[in-house]
Amino acid sequence: MRRSDDAATAGRIVPVTNKGDVMTKTGGIRRALMGAIGLLAMAQAPAAQASDLILVNGRVFTAGKAGWAEAVAITGDRIEKVGTTAEVSATKTAKTKIVDLKGKMVIPGITDNHVHVWFGSLALSNLNLSTPERNITPDDGPAFVKALKDYAAANRDMPILFARASFSRGVTDPGPNKAILDEAVPDRPLIVHNTSEHVLFVNSKALALAGITDKPLPNPAEEQFIVRDANGQPTGLVRETAMDVIERNLPRMAMEDQVRILKQGQRFLNSFGITSGVALTGGLDDLKAYDELRKRGELTLRIRQGFASVSVNHQLTPKFLADLETARTTYHDDWLSANIVKFFMDGAPTPPLYEASAYTEMVKELDRRGFRIASHALSPPGVKMALDGYQAIEAANGKRDRRLRIEHGSRFDADQLPRFSAMDVIVSTQPAFCCSNERPSNPWNSLMKSGATVVFTSDWPCSWPPNPLKGIEQATMRYVGRPVTMNGPTGELASDNMPEERVTAEQALLAYTRDAAFANGTEEKLGTLEAGKLADLVVLSRDILAATPQEIGATEVLATVIGGKLVYGELK
Repeated sequence: MRRSDDAATAGRIVPVTNKGDVMTKTGGIRRALMGAIGLLAMAQAPAAQASDLILVNGRVFTAGKAGWAEAVAITGDRIEKVGTTAEVSATKTAKTKIVDLKGKMVIPGITDNHVHVWFGSLALSNLNLSTPERNITPDDGPAFVKALKDYAAANRDMPILFARASFSRGVTDPGPNKAILDEAVPDRPLIVHNTSEHVLFVNSKALALAGITDKPLPNPAEEQFIVRDANGQPTGLVRETAMDVIERNLPRMAMEDQVRILKQGQRFLNSFGITSGVALTGGLDDLKAYDELRKRGELTLRIRQGFASVSVNHQLTPKFLADLETARTTYHDDWLSANIVKFFMDGAPTPPLYEASAYTEMVKELDRRGFRIASHALSPPGVKMALDGYQAIEAANGKRDRRLRIEHGSRFDADQLPRFSAMDVIVSTQPAFCCSNERPSNPWNSLMKSGATVVFTSDWPCSWPPNPLKGIEQATMRYVGRPVTMNGPTGELASDNMPEERVTAEQALLAYTRDAAFANGTEEKLGTLEAGKLADLVVLSRDILAATPQEIGATEVLATVIGGKLVYGELK
């Protein structure tokens, strides 16, 4: 079991009058790098040879300077050629597989820059009570208990039960009580993950396993997030930093079980066209599990692993630094890599969890050692603390290409807007969490216009499902709440939540592909469909740039290809 994080977040549609302008609009360092990257891709392009796979007669959105093409040729794990059907067909031999796309759209593989593969996989392989198909909460009483009882009865051999559900967080109200969980499962630990992944709801057996009693925990940073009743008894709600108390007292899961669970999760991501993921909770143990999948020939997702536990403050201990260095030096290829450390400036959101001076000193030291920094910041104080820390990094260690990131960046004060572009700070945000009429949030269009790099992500399983096509729908429409195509009841259009912050479908698609690869540091090999790059691509059932937003959200992924190999769907 591992930790995750959430985003509680929130445009007149801007027409694309010049696709070339949109395709090349970048900020800061990006502008300087893109030309060189294009030259590098051409330099890496293999000498003309016979192709293994050719896709012809399609609508190929390259996301690069070439704009649109008709066909793609793949040799091995690389793109051999992109161009017209006639040009690409010249690379075929008798052994080449030729697929007639019949006008279907091809896009670069999706990079989900903020995803929690383990938590999503855990929800897939256990009981998930919050999906677009159903939503059973503790407020549903008997139905909630019955669902848990039935699950426990069907899995009598499982020593610990896991579930996922939506429930009150117990911050401004008492929230649910463990008694309902004890009624459902009295004999084994039961751990119910909140859909935000910032709260756990556990039964008495799980509390006992973690040593949480009516006595305060010795660590005040953890105790403050144990929800207790008027008599000091734990209610079963364990929030933020205190979730680590539950996690560290769980027995270690066998590698065979980890691999089985992760295999299911990665293929679920593949089904939505996701070919690369930045896992922003976990650490060295996660990489070992992914590596085991690779050894078995079953890894179907490129992973960059970030080091973090939800709302747990980092300490630069010798062990932590040693684990970081081991991960970086052991895993650094096109499939597995690790050089990101994620900080939680705030919770879901809670006030900033770090003292500014402590945070700044840690990020300066990690930057000095060459690690990249990502900071979860949902609130204006959290965003400002992160930006101040990033400014201190450059002052201390000099200017260089860092790909510094703010995760979510839902709300920030207006005077902070210019800093993102000026400091080349990437904003990794989630369309699924837009919008609210209560307070303005997610100024995507303003950020893009300022020259900042904005990438769209899922934060899966905090959003469900992790569908970038539905994310594009939401980015272009900005519903209040989540429309039925995202996760829940039909939404209404935001009336006063910054409708001018909508973006175009093309901008949103680039935020999932070209710009996402840049944020991940993989733009030399991924993110655009160009000769010499890795053959990660997705075949869609329609041209989403010629569709209405609702049609975009209903588009099917017909095939997902990673490194020239089909990992989902069919190519026929």
